[in-house]
Amino acid sequence: MLGAAMLLFPAAASAQEPDQVTGLTVTQDVGFATLKWDPVAGATDYQIERAPIGTPDTTAGTVVGVWQPQRTVTPDKPAFADSGFKLGDGFRWRVRARFGTGTAAVLKPYSTAVSATTLGHPGPAELLTAWEKRDAAATEVASRVYTSAAEEETFAAALDAASDRFRRVELTRTIQNRPLDLYIIGYPKPPDTAAEISAKPTYWVNCNVHGNEASGRETCFTMARQLSTTTDPAILDMLSKITVLIMPSSNPDGRALNQRGNSTGQDLNRDHALIEQAETKAQAQLLRDYTPDVSIDNHEGDSEDLPILSARHLNVYEPLFQEGKSMVIDWMYGAAATSGWWMGPYSTGGDSHEGILRNTGALKNGISMLGEARAAPGTTRPAEGGTNTRPNEQRKAYGHLWENWEGLRYFNARLASIVALNKASAAYQAGDTINRTVLRGSYPWPLTPSVGANPSDQPDVDTPLAERILDPRPCGYFMTQADYTAPRTSMSPTPIQAGSIEQRLAIHGIKVVPWGSGVLVPLKQPLGGLVAPMLDSASVLPMLRTAVRYYGSCDGATVGGTVPATLSLSLGAPAVLGPFLPGVEKEYVTSSDATVTSTAGDATLTVSDAGPTPGHLVNGTFSLAQPLQMQAKTGAFTALGASPLTLFTYTGPVSGDVVTLGFKQAIGRTDPLRTGTYSKTLTFTLSTTNP
Repeated sequence: MLGAAMLLFPAAASAQEPDQVTGLTVTQDVGFATLKWDPVAGATDYQIERAPIGTPDTTAGTVVGVWQPQRTVTPDKPAFADSGFKLGDGFRWRVRARFGTGTAAVLKPYSTAVSATTLGHPGPAELLTAWEKRDAAATEVASRVYTSAAEEETFAAALDAASDRFRRVELTRTIQNRPLDLYIIGYPKPPDTAAEISAKPTYWVNCNVHGNEASGRETCFTMARQLSTTTDPAILDMLSKITVLIMPSSNPDGRALNQRGNSTGQDLNRDHALIEQAETKAQAQLLRDYTPDVSIDNHEGDSEDLPILSARHLNVYEPLFQEGKSMVIDWMYGAAATSGWWMGPYSTGGDSHEGILRNTGALKNGISMLGEARAAPGTTRPAEGGTNTRPNEQRKAYGHLWENWEGLRYFNARLASIVALNKASAAYQAGDTINRTVLRGSYPWPLTPSVGANPSDQPDVDTPLAERILDPRPCGYFMTQADYTAPRTSMSPTPIQAGSIEQRLAIHGIKVVPWGSGVLVPLKQPLGGLVAPMLDSASVLPMLRTAVRYYGSCDGATVGGTVPATLSLSLGAPAVLGPFLPGVEKEYVTSSDATVTSTAGDATLTVSDAGPTPGHLVNGTFSLAQPLQMQAKTGAFTALGASPLTLFTYTGPVSGDVVTLGFKQAIGRTDPLRTGTYSKTLTFTLSTTNP
């Protein structure tokens, strides 16, 4: 386990009293200490006491935990993850058994004490976040402010400068013009392009989708630093095989406003299918271009330390559902019990909403898990004092940190099987063996005894209504060209322009084919499980209500029509490089995209620079010493110059092809940099010799 150590200082042995806890040990991990002891026959539960190191046994400490056997899959092996303390401090722990409940409970003698110094913050001190530095301050506070947006920028820039393993990419800007950053981490350095990342096993941690649930965001910062600076051979081995994607602030506007939704009021974790918001569009592009094999989405809520659940939508490839379920029940529950955390199924997890990320991720052929942290202290953490107190923040953040590392360890252990399973899922969705599709409905979830406050607790089952089961399923959905290309308004509390169906299907990576007077979206494609829930008029939240189920052959049609000559090129968001760091030799890489439609026999996409100092970014009269390089899709990076650069060539017609455009800027250690912004307006051209 990362940074784990065990320091035991038992107090002097004393005569054993009846029902006194024995065998107490403590093991340290980042942000928590795992206490284990021998069970006492007949005990109802146990109280865990903590006091500063050196406190005499005759002086009472604070009861910081209540261990209940019904909350774990190993009720005969007590283990409690004590958290909420200041990292690096030393403590004395004792445990005692309780018989009975309430005022009638009988308290037994405390165990012999164990003492240890807890682990400090991992990684170099100069790379701690502002939140962590506030924890390291000498003065204790009741609660501490989470890392601000400006402090996040300082942290990310410092980490980028300090480690070749770390690269930051800005995916988009929010409505309030805040960056949505993605951290890309690999060893010895991350792959250069999205295509190269997609070709490798990839793990994605998504944090702070609900703006007022900020503990996971701090976890993402800490994990990014650990991955970028560790010398642990086991972690470096994992990182050499798996590229890690971390999105620490997936709802920057909501965090700034300290509210659940984004600035329009939209709950982003209900918008991963409709993708009406800038933030969810960017995450759909991430899923399309980087194709993460395993993802974890951090939240706060429910009744256990760390409630979790994987995808359950019935359109998910069943072996993929079974693997996600096994991750939760067979891996995470057991690992949590060993480390002393309490995991149980997320109680409202029966929701098969296709726009919830854990479902969307699996409908896009990956293992996708929701990871909650209980927001309130609850009866098992009596000393936290309330929601968002300092101990409460610590417990949530470091519980998430353990959870995210455990997800990575699970992926590493089952890497080959999971990668093969995700490919099999995509092939299944694109194959000929599927007879039905479901608009909403969930796989049932088995009862796992002893994983919750209520031993019979399990998530609800979202049973599909008869009208939401299409058996046989249509081969696709037809819509008119007008419906396909019309601008549309979002359903968020504050409506905004959501983009056309054409734009949003392209962002998802869903295949569309011209069909008579409109287009056809076939179900037989890798993302086919998502098509009907998004387009069927009987769906709960379709993109439109006028798409028509098509039961003919989607491989051909008897209808005809004339195709007008079309050469269409639309560019995505501007590419952002940097910030450029003087005196640091580094390659800065980012990407944007272009959508190409051509009815010509061939077409060529080129880029040219007609400005001053062609091929070089300029800042007033100053220009960078080295030329800007570009690539399209998986092509090689090539330097720009005075002549147009061919990026991609089509040998036939194409519709809505999303071309990933890569940009690379090399900065030498001695290259001079002038204060200000280096930029260049480039001209992209789509041309043909065979209209």
